[in-house]
Amino acid sequence: MEQQPSNEPLFELQVDYDSGNTLNEAARWAKFVSIIFFICIGLSVLVIAFFSAAIKDAISAMMPEMGELAGVGGVLIGAIIIVLIIFTFITILLYRFATLVRQGIATQNQLIFNDGLRNLRNYFMINGIFALIGIVSEVIGTISSMF
Repeated sequence: MEQQPSNEPLFELQVDYDSGNTLNEAARWAKFVSIIFFICIGLSVLVIAFFSAAIKDAISAMMPEMGELAGVGGVLIGAIIIVLIIFTFITILLYRFATLVRQGIATQNQLIFNDGLRNLRNYFMINGIFALIGIVSEVIGTISSMF
């Protein structure tokens, strides 16, 4: 038997004035950080758009002996674009947390507030997965360099 989610408060917890202020402040900082991330993503896209040919030429000049790997620059640009797309999605989650939590607190709408917290959960879940991938790759790299 699956239990259906309800809109009843968990353990009768409610957001009081102090908690609301703390969450509002956290949402304000999250919005600031996400806007900074959006600016960085935009600048990265501009750099890639204007300098992708120069980046490919620089990579080719650095590795002239690798004639068969002339497409490495294109692959690198493609990988950077994929990382930027993932980073954009993660930043959108952080921005949605900030806007929905503040809106939920202001209107005292529990559903909007819960949606905001759900976005924060997804943001940390995705960042946690990438952190684990990074840790595993570092451990594998360290072990492989030892042998």
